[in-house]
Amino acid sequence: MSLKKVKLTFIIIVAVMIIAAAALTAFMLWPSNISRQEAQSIAIEHVGGGVTNRADHDFEWFQRVWSVEVFYNGLVYEVYVNRVTGAIVGVEIGSWD
Repeated sequence: MSLKKVKLTFIIIVAVMIIAAAALTAFMLWPSNISRQEAQSIAIEHVGGGVTNRADHDFEWFQRVWSVEVFYNGLVYEVYVNRVTGAIVGVEIGSWD
């Protein structure tokens, strides 16, 4: 393969990566139907109580979600709330320590 073809291939790969990153960023920042406060309320209700200190945009299980951290009864729950429907997508449980 000639040096020109290698350079062209490299440029194409970099351009595709930049476009893909821009598209993913736009997808993640697209407005949600579910607000941050709604997601926090949904997560607290799902866990059964507690308090939250953060809710961040995330991408889990091929869905745009709110990742809500809930502290309750000595445990930390990471509750994933779908940003469009408000459905619980998943929950991870860890210790407070």
